[in-house]
Amino acid sequence: MISTGGAAESGGRGTDARGHARGPVAATALLFAANGAIFGAIVPRLPDLKDALDLGPAGFGLAMACYPAGALVGGLFSPALMRRRSDGAVAVAMMVVASLVAALLGFSPVVAVFAGLLLLFGVADAITDVSMNAHGIRVQVRHGASLINRFHAVWSLGAVLGAAGGSVAAGAGVPVEGQMVGAGLVCALAALAALPLRLGRPAAEDEHGRDLDHPRREAPSRDAPPRDAPYRRIPGGRPLLLLVALGLFACCAEIVEDFAQTWSALYLRDVAAAGAGLAGLGFIAVQGAQLIGRFTGDRLVEGVGAARVGRMGGLCVVVGSGAALLASFALTGPALLVVLLTGFALAGWGIATVIPGAMVGADSVPGLTPGTGLAVLNWVMRMGFLVSPPLVGLIAEHAGMRWTVAPMVVGGVLIAVMAGPLLGRSDRRHTDHGQEVPA
Repeated sequence: MISTGGAAESGGRGTDARGHARGPVAATALLFAANGAIFGAIVPRLPDLKDALDLGPAGFGLAMACYPAGALVGGLFSPALMRRRSDGAVAVAMMVVASLVAALLGFSPVVAVFAGLLLLFGVADAITDVSMNAHGIRVQVRHGASLINRFHAVWSLGAVLGAAGGSVAAGAGVPVEGQMVGAGLVCALAALAALPLRLGRPAAEDEHGRDLDHPRREAPSRDAPPRDAPYRRIPGGRPLLLLVALGLFACCAEIVEDFAQTWSALYLRDVAAAGAGLAGLGFIAVQGAQLIGRFTGDRLVEGVGAARVGRMGGLCVVVGSGAALLASFALTGPALLVVLLTGFALAGWGIATVIPGAMVGADSVPGLTPGTGLAVLNWVMRMGFLVSPPLVGLIAEHAGMRWTVAPMVVGGVLIAVMAGPLLGRSDRRHTDHGQEVPA
């Protein structure tokens, strides 16, 4: 028998007596899909927005940096909002806000408005990101099996569908305004559909009185605080260092994601001379490969270990982005386009399990209140997003667009090096059912 203290906020309506969470699984999938789709819808139209605002590469990079700047602010408020409302309710509300702000991007008359909307979008997206991942990890615990990589796979699926729709719209000459309004409304409705299915507040217990939402409190390790010790809202010491390390590890994967979101359409247009209808294929290649990697990631991690999968992924990023860089000098025409898309896909597969694993690892750092580890990780990751667009913009401005893949090569090397010390923790950690927990 399961008791929940969140009856006023859906009370785990989708959860049966055995702790399965079919409704909350569907709610989490809807949130991840909507969040990915709104990103994907924007990416193919970035060249159009850049041209409409008459921005150079460096100026475009600075404008895009307003998104992670807003996300830094939003990440600070995530734990407080989740203490006042359930993580599922916060995720739904902020996903609706993010969708409506994204719908207005196409109407930006000047750079200042474009940058301001990106700032607001970043605030809403950061809160959505922390809360939907916190909700997804709770659903994973209730379900009794690893789901986090599959939730992120649904994000990639939504991103691919959104980018495909945006590419078709761009190729057909549909105005940016109309396409983004349509995408915003669809994503907002998807988020609202998750509202009645979400989990309530994290207060469910099994028949033995054990917390179903936070298993690390049931079986404290030698590193965990005593059961009666207060849980901290502000980490310090070793937990903070571990969270920062996990954040930097995730940032290396974010370099690939940021390139796909911000620069891949421009890269294909300027380096491979791809037309408007093909400019979104770089983003689709990265996210499509991530989709495959994330749907298979849970089983692969269980089979060979998280550390080995991480090292293998880092090498794939190095090979894929390195091949794209070399091909940009040696090839032209359709052959160049094929090599670029293949290299982007290989890099996308390489980072598939990095960010989900880092999030689970952050959420399982002992001694912290729910959501705090995720919020700190998210803040470090957003710092990476803040630095990445202007850095890549300067590279494009002074060295040429083809060199914008160079940071991906460096990120891949760091993923391969850091995977052992960080993801090896998950290979040594098991649940009380004897199953591995990816981190």
